[in-house]
This record gives sequence, C-alpha cells and structure tokens, in this order.
Amino acid sequence: MPLYLGIDAGGTKTDCAVSNGAELIGQAAGESCKLANVGREDSRKNLQETILAACQMGNVSPQAVQHVCIGMSGASNEESVEWARQTIQEVVSGQIYVVGDHVIAHRTAFGTSPGVLVIAGTGSIAFGRNQNGASARAGGWGPLVSDEGSGFWIGKEAVSAALRAYDLGHSNGLLSAIAKAWKVAPEEVVRLANSCSSPKLAELAVPVTAAAETGDTSAHEITERAGKELASLAQAVITRLWPQGGNVRVALAGGVVQGSSVVRQAFRQAVAAHYPEAAVSFAYVRPVLGALEIAAHRGAPR
Repeated sequence: MPLYLGIDAGGTKTDCAVSNGAELIGQAAGESCKLANVGREDSRKNLQETILAACQMGNVSPQAVQHVCIGMSGASNEESVEWARQTIQEVVSGQIYVVGDHVIAHRTAFGTSPGVLVIAGTGSIAFGRNQNGASARAGGWGPLVSDEGSGFWIGKEAVSAALRAYDLGHSNGLLSAIAKAWKVAPEEVVRLANSCSSPKLAELAVPVTAAAETGDTSAHEITERAGKELASLAQAVITRLWPQGGNVRVALAGGVVQGSSVVRQAFRQAVAAHYPEAAVSFAYVRPVLGALEIAAHRGAPR
C-alpha cells in the first residue's frame, strides 16, 4: 500500500501527517520552517525533524513514502521551492510537490468543489476557485505591504494604538498586555517593536484578541477591523469569480479566526452586507489534510 506525506509549512509551526491512503497513521507538529522567519539552518532542521517524527509515530520509514505534498508561502519563488525539495529529499525519497499554503487549505475546506478560503495566521490571503475551474487570490503580498487582518497586522495595529494612548496620557491596558506578552517593561515596547520580526508582532494577536473578548475598547476595535479586512479579501475574490453573486461557500482557516469571536462576527457581517447569499463556515480547517489529499491524487494511477 502506498504511503503519502503531507506538510503544512506555516509561519508559526510545521504540521506533518502520514497516510496510507485509507487512514492517518502518523502525525507530528514542530517549530516553523518558514525561511523568512527562522533562517535557512533552523528551517531545514525543523522541517526534517517534524517529518521524521511523523514517520516514527506511524512506524514507517521515510524512505518508504512515495509522494509528498508541502504547502508553503512563497511557492511561486523558484529558490524557495528548490530549497524545500532539496531539504525533503535528504530524508524522503518519493516524489515531491510544492504548492501554496492557500492551495492545501482550500483543498481541506472544499475538496475539489468551488469556494473561497480565507487564511488569517501570521499572514493573510484569500483564495477561491469557481465551478468553471477559474481561480483567483487576494492579499498575501507580505507583511510590509499587505497581510491585512493577520496576526502581524493585529500586532502592529495594537502597538500603534497603545503608543497613541500613551502619548495622550490615557490609562493603557493594551500597552501593559503587550509588555506582558513580550516579557518586557512597558517602556521597552517601542524599542522591541521597531527591531522585531513579523512573527514577534504576530505573537501579540493572542493577547490582543483575548483583551477584546474581555471588553478592552481598543483591542475590540482592532479585532473588529481585522474581521472586516479579511472580509474585504474574500469579497475581492468573490467579485472576480462570481460577479453575479449567489450562494458562494466561504471558509476560514488560521489562528486569528479560530481564536476570536469578534473577528468571526465582524467577518460574517461584512460579507453578508455585500453578498447576503454567501454561506460562511467557521468549521475548523487543518491544511495538512489537504496536502495529503493532493499527494494521494498526484500519486494515483492515471
């Protein structure tokens, strides 16, 4: 029986799973292997260790895996794709397919059916495919120019709001929450925010969304805007693929959406305002399962 390996190379963690085509037999989660986040050496180590851990859990040799699909941001970058192939080939001998992380998440959410998938993790992107097979994407162009509604965006907006409140001499629970999350004194937040990486800012999404849930006005406003920004990405894709509107299926993935009822509510309301017939689902989406499906499909006899 053939063996398949799926990999979700996320900005926060690496998720791997092994299947024999009938059942999930091994899985493991490790640290991020995103090159932009942790560098080439740690990326290689984290990816290979997670692959080996999943295979060990399934009691299979990685050399017995015949087809691998990895979903990653930057899949359109030839250098990143080649790095992923070489790194995986050092431990797995099978065929390797590299696709965008939005592609595997869409496959998990909809299979081969039409729909729009919005991802909001460290970054953000919307990707859709209609009943005619046409596809479109919106967002996902990187944290400095895009990634609206993402964990990075929420963190950046939270720091800005906290510092504006500080300038005005207002009581500032948001600044305290950021300082606590980063384990620094409040006066150190500015220095760290101006020197830290995207993942460090994205870490703030959890305490900010938690503060919004408990009634912090600034945090609530930021997370509400995040939901609206994500809805705008979905709307851009729907407009291109379903110009007449209709009963379009919309799903969401990523920690920002799963962790905030404020984001979810704002998203649903914003989409409904423009596309009242759209069917929005907040069911949990685990992208690595889509990677497994793609690996199995590519490996199926023709």
